[in-house]
Amino acid sequence: MSRDSRRSKSTDDAPKVKLSRDESQKQLSFLLSFYKPYKYRAITALVIMIITASAGLIFPKLVGMILDSVLHPEKSGLSPGTIAAVLLGVIVVQFGIRYVFSMQLATITENVIATLRTRVFEHLIRLPMKFFGERRVGELSSRLSSDLTQIQETFSFAILELMRQSIFLVGGVAFIVSKSMNLAAPILLAMPVLIAIAILFGRKIRTFSTKTQDALAHSATIVEETLQGIASVKSYSNESYESHRYNNALTTTIALAIKTAKMRSAFISFILFAFFGGIAGVIWYGGTLVQQGVITIGDFATFLMYAMFVGGAMGSFAELFSQVQKSLGASVRIQEILGEKIEQMSNSVSTHKLSTVSVRNIGFSYPSRPEISALNDVSLEIGSGKRVAFVGESGAGKSTMAALIQRFYEPDSGEIFYDGISSKTLPLAEVRNNIGVVPQDIVLFGGSILDNIRYGDLNASEEEVWEAAELANATEFISKFPERLHTLVGERGVKLSGGQRQRIAIARAILRNPPILILDEATSSLDSESEHLIQEAIERLMESRTTIIIAHRLSTIRKCDTIYVFSKGEIIEAGTHNELIARIESKYARLCALQFEVES
Repeated sequence: MSRDSRRSKSTDDAPKVKLSRDESQKQLSFLLSFYKPYKYRAITALVIMIITASAGLIFPKLVGMILDSVLHPEKSGLSPGTIAAVLLGVIVVQFGIRYVFSMQLATITENVIATLRTRVFEHLIRLPMKFFGERRVGELSSRLSSDLTQIQETFSFAILELMRQSIFLVGGVAFIVSKSMNLAAPILLAMPVLIAIAILFGRKIRTFSTKTQDALAHSATIVEETLQGIASVKSYSNESYESHRYNNALTTTIALAIKTAKMRSAFISFILFAFFGGIAGVIWYGGTLVQQGVITIGDFATFLMYAMFVGGAMGSFAELFSQVQKSLGASVRIQEILGEKIEQMSNSVSTHKLSTVSVRNIGFSYPSRPEISALNDVSLEIGSGKRVAFVGESGAGKSTMAALIQRFYEPDSGEIFYDGISSKTLPLAEVRNNIGVVPQDIVLFGGSILDNIRYGDLNASEEEVWEAAELANATEFISKFPERLHTLVGERGVKLSGGQRQRIAIARAILRNPPILILDEATSSLDSESEHLIQEAIERLMESRTTIIIAHRLSTIRKCDTIYVFSKGEIIEAGTHNELIARIESKYARLCALQFEVES
């Protein structure tokens, strides 16, 4: 399987949304539920919009009256100028009211979509880690952007236009029937056929539109992933590969978009052919009736305009219904996210300080790889104020154990205790509020240094932030910036070096002041000076704290109270550095010998 095919698999396997009538009604009810706070304003605006749209039906009648008053003034009680003035007044009032209340509805819709965006985002960030392990970031971003934009466009324009065209269709049919059944008969006979064809084309267009939307979301995912990993792209000189990958995704999108356009163009062409062919027949037949004196030229012009209203409404329905269906399909994807169970996090801050961790017979497999055991019957004890280290080859289970201690995941079997209290009875927020983490891969937010350090305690003052930076040896480089703490770090901290980012992360952890600390060492790739400053800051950070070190450089864990050696999801050895190194045949001794030999 090629890299392209593997990377696009998640998109290819994504379920295509097909909605039944009941499901469509359910999705529409879901979207309309967000209008409840504005229901009276929205209903008032809709009623007035319906009235103004209905007033538009007067337009053909007044045009016919003007023609009859000009051609047959003796039969008309009003002058052409008077009727024209009335027509102009109707147009001005209609469009003035339409503008005001269209803006009302647009404002309401903007607020509704903002509320929906906020709700989806708040729900997203409260979902457990296993959800994000099964989704791509670009896909989730697309749900917040393109899917909600689709819903926004539909409720800002398509719904109103659908109502307007429905009024023109019903009103137009009623008027042409009242004017001349002879002229109306061909139109009425053709309508069921046109409706059936419109439904058929509408389904095809909806199918291709949904596929196009999914393909576009996939191309957006590629852009986001590439830009997030731009350093890796450049390091491996893979610019051409990424361009090729994006071009392939766009080619698929374009092909689907062209198919959709072909279907839509064929439908519109058919409607126009049927409409203008019908109008030509009506003109020919209506002309003979005018010549025979059966109807007046004004009545004939009125009839033609109403017929155009009916034809225009028929032609627009397929496109409008397609847009509504796409929005309902997008609503399904939004509801899928909102239907995911979130982590239960309390807003109250606990004053209880946890300091010990006891892991008993833990077994765990990642939800995305249930057939592979990441941890198997693991037990360990971490006493208050003690320093322990997790060592082992890559994939041995070290980071998985740290993730379970932070309760990013729940174990499949076994139990974790904090201060002798089962994790099942402790609130999730209480556990995480007591744990601070300095990860190997530091991710900074795109604000200032102050914002990034204060992320450890959002209520901290600037003076407290500066003190934390001093303890982390970060003021050494912060003081050199003209803006000091207010220096912008760039997206993901790109403007800072690895050592600088590491010290900001340590300052963040110091400010949080957690009783339990997890350190994922990242000093191996730093220069000697940065490593010394960071090691010094880490020593300060570890003072009087229960510390878990995920060790990559074994020379940094010699003073740990206990070293746990992981291998294939199990703990195979445990003891101090001296105890483990004394066992010549131990895995730890072999790892130390191999690493020290490489370093020397």
